[in-house]
Amino acid sequence: MEEKMKQQDENLSMEEIFEQMDVSSARKGNRKDAEVFSVQPDGLMVIMDGKLDGFVPADQLVNDLEEYNVGDKIEVMVIKTNEEEGRSTVSEKRVHARQAVSKVEKAYREGKAIDGKIVSETNAGYNVRLLKTVPAFLPGSESGIRKGDPAPEGTMKFKVIRFKRQRNGINVVVSLKAFQEEAINAYFKTIEVGQELEGKVESIKNFGAFVKLNDNVTALIPASEMSWDPSVRISDLLKPGETVRTKVIGIDEKEKKISLSLKQMTEDPWSTLKEKYEVDSTVVGTVKNITPFGFFVSLEPGVEGLVHISEVFWGNIKKDLKSVVEVGDEVKVNIKEINEEKRTLSLSYREALGDPWENIGDKYKEGDVLKAKTAKVLPTGVILELEEYVSGFVPVSEVSWNFVDRIEDVVKEGEEIEVKILSIDTVNRRMRLSIKQATPDPWEKVSEELSVGDQVSGIVTRLTKSGAIIMVDSYGVEAFLPVSQVSLERTENIEDSVEVGKHDQFKIIRLVYDPDNDTRNMVVSIRQLIKDKEAAETEKVLKDFNDNGTVSSNSLGEMIKNQLEEEGESL
Repeated sequence: MEEKMKQQDENLSMEEIFEQMDVSSARKGNRKDAEVFSVQPDGLMVIMDGKLDGFVPADQLVNDLEEYNVGDKIEVMVIKTNEEEGRSTVSEKRVHARQAVSKVEKAYREGKAIDGKIVSETNAGYNVRLLKTVPAFLPGSESGIRKGDPAPEGTMKFKVIRFKRQRNGINVVVSLKAFQEEAINAYFKTIEVGQELEGKVESIKNFGAFVKLNDNVTALIPASEMSWDPSVRISDLLKPGETVRTKVIGIDEKEKKISLSLKQMTEDPWSTLKEKYEVDSTVVGTVKNITPFGFFVSLEPGVEGLVHISEVFWGNIKKDLKSVVEVGDEVKVNIKEINEEKRTLSLSYREALGDPWENIGDKYKEGDVLKAKTAKVLPTGVILELEEYVSGFVPVSEVSWNFVDRIEDVVKEGEEIEVKILSIDTVNRRMRLSIKQATPDPWEKVSEELSVGDQVSGIVTRLTKSGAIIMVDSYGVEAFLPVSQVSLERTENIEDSVEVGKHDQFKIIRLVYDPDNDTRNMVVSIRQLIKDKEAAETEKVLKDFNDNGTVSSNSLGEMIKNQLEEEGESL
């Protein structure tokens, strides 16, 4: 029974096959040559046999309505005649379908590819039109299309894997995958590593770009093969849809994968690097990246070198690298080493600037007095910057001619002050400086004009556990007032007898000026000054007594006491 039905299917005429296709409303008729007379919204008006007597509905056209123009020549078949109107309904599709079905059947028998287009999607696959008219089915398993991906648009090559005549039409099943596999296998036999290929950029991802080489084969350009310059973004080099020429660098025939390279279409800059650059030469580059351990400089696309932090500053200087350079800056660097095998460059920023200590003796000499900027205040002294990468140290003993309790009370970071160069050590790149010696030694004047026993005036500037510091008027030097020399009475706490900011008179009881041993100090006393006044008043009273006669001892004592009290209030 089944065999009989099969024979009946195979004995169907072409007319019967077409009758069972989507033309059930049509009837057999004559084939005519026609010319398009006008394009209507719903079809074409055509001239047949020299008369305007034909109409082709849009659904009976092989192509889309907008593809036709007045004057086009087409072949049609009459499917209905309206004698009252004197006009025939004709079909281009019916004529074309007869030929198309034959071509589809021939393609099936010969195993050849045939053009078609996916028109819709179903649960099990896709509906296809072959040669624009013949319906066919593309199973999902034969499509090669991943689930969820949109169906490809446009005309594609299909392989007919089933063609069967049936009473209700024809059953055509096609495959994209079968033909694609054959085409892919054939294509892989035509390519080799090193070959140059042209393709169209299909999509761009973070890891690379996909390039369509033909209808069936798509290859990948990895991100690492985009440019010799690794900092260049893929989107800056390629745009979807553009044609690009590449070089094959990898073929996996089993997995059907091809790796391409865009950068290898140009010469590797590292292959001729030593011809362009010499070690110890100075070049200009662009800062590409800043890290905690240094910064990278690009000399040309694909050629970058590292300026290690040890090659940024001269001397033991610690600064934020971003305060020296910024990304995008053009900088001069010296090439220290070229390693073509490892593709690394060692660069020096400081050497390109020049070593400021190299000819330091031409610019600075011992004894020079000049301005410098306070870079850092330390408990032991001050670091001063004479120029970039040239600094010196002022020990605490050289900060001031006077006693320094807190250096930050005398010198502030960032301020500019005058200093004197005491010594220069070019080997160890050190310079000893003095702030106090940049001005005349005030103690020299003190030693010339004052001596022990002289009376001076001054203001109390600060207190210590053992006494008070006095700034001596007119001389700008500090003297020390011991707690034992504050008053005639025993003083336990200096705060009880002396007040900061109070101006008073003092007697010099010790004065040392020995510049050779860097010794300068002055000790003053209020107690000795009071005693001197007592002695002076006693002598005055006795003199008055001798001049004026006798006076009782009680009266004499009372007079001295009163006089001293008056004088004491004035101290």
